[in-house]
Amino acid sequence: MAASTTTDAAVFAVPVLDQWLVYAPLNEVAGLVNGAALRKLSGAQTLDGKLGDLAESLRSNGAAPRRRQGVARPIFLGLIPSRLCNLHCVYCNFGVGGEAPKDRMDPAMAVEAVDWIGRHAVETGDDTLAIHFFGGEPFVEWDIVEIVTHRARAVAASLGLKVHLEASSNGVYPEERARFIADHFQAIVLSFDGFPEVHDRHRPHADGKGSFPEVARTAKIFSDSQLELCLRICVTEQNVDDLPEIVRWFCTDFRPAYIDFETIYETDLSTKAGLKPPDPLRFSRSYLQAREVANQFGVVANYAADLQQRPRNSFCPVGQDAVILTPDLRVSTCYLLEPDWQARGLDMNLGRLEPGRGLQLNQEALDRARNLPLPPKCHRCFARWSCAGGCKVNHSHPGCTDELDDFCQQTRLIMATTLLEKMGQSALAARMLDDEAAAMALAKQPTDVLTTMEMRA
Repeated sequence: MAASTTTDAAVFAVPVLDQWLVYAPLNEVAGLVNGAALRKLSGAQTLDGKLGDLAESLRSNGAAPRRRQGVARPIFLGLIPSRLCNLHCVYCNFGVGGEAPKDRMDPAMAVEAVDWIGRHAVETGDDTLAIHFFGGEPFVEWDIVEIVTHRARAVAASLGLKVHLEASSNGVYPEERARFIADHFQAIVLSFDGFPEVHDRHRPHADGKGSFPEVARTAKIFSDSQLELCLRICVTEQNVDDLPEIVRWFCTDFRPAYIDFETIYETDLSTKAGLKPPDPLRFSRSYLQAREVANQFGVVANYAADLQQRPRNSFCPVGQDAVILTPDLRVSTCYLLEPDWQARGLDMNLGRLEPGRGLQLNQEALDRARNLPLPPKCHRCFARWSCAGGCKVNHSHPGCTDELDDFCQQTRLIMATTLLEKMGQSALAARMLDDEAAAMALAKQPTDVLTTMEMRA
């Protein structure tokens, strides 16, 4: 394996028991070889036969994805009506227990933002007016949601655009609101952590009462509608082993289009509540079993850092020109709290909404967000073009260390398994995961880069 490098490599290799998974992500080519063949691939000699064919296909011809340039083309307008929430989730770091900012968006300013994104979509040749609601819990500010919903539909109709309304939500609100959402929104990401005992421990009301009954009712309403339902499971040590059965229940009772899996980041709140992120290998095994169950129902199980359809530079809205409006009329490219970015040495602000003028974006700030660098360890990792570093704030910020942390390890295990399964090597992938030493050898390998990129066929 090569020494550390901060340049993007073309070909990688990771150990899978007594074999090596060789992978050229920009060419979308992968192969399995033994140690002797790997040494030949990493050398400069001329190769022939099947190994020569593999070397030829691995040679870097694929182009790295281009970073955005020029005028902003937002993937969506994000609206944060307020940071307030009606739950007291014990792992949430958005400011609970009275600590959330109390600002509330002026409904007139929300309307102005909708008008701006409609005009901007037409000017840049986009065909969709896309709005995503975040919080806190966005549906706490119900009047703003109703106003924006009707305005967006009217603006889209007047400009000949499609409309896409989406929200990340906890599902705790009256039935009539859930039915309005089901009738007017195109997609919902609904936080639902599984069976009652764990869900209620993870996501209680402020008085300690569980939220499971309300969330299950809301999920059923959404399930019976035409909107695209994604159920998001926050995974801790408490529910990690139950993932396959949770997924079977979700698919049977709620028929989601997607199920997302996110392991929690350890915070002071989660530690105080006695919650910990799951062990990476334990999570990987359970997630992959859950994915197999979901596949049986035709439901997409998603771990966001896994292998993507095409190489990418960004894991999240950052770098993809998302414009997110906060209640104080700042425009940013990240929905996390501003103090969280600042603690990591980041500035995600892009501009402001100026009444009467719409969103005023700073081109220098936009380009900065598009070109945030990755830590050196990411350039050495075979998952570099799929994981893309993970969350810029919580994971790959400027002060990120060279350590392959839990997120890195589980991402590497899951992505290697996905590649092997696509190659028809599911049995080999299962054996690797069952062998803890082999799994950890793959998960913790400090660099995956082959020593020589000039492989001559």
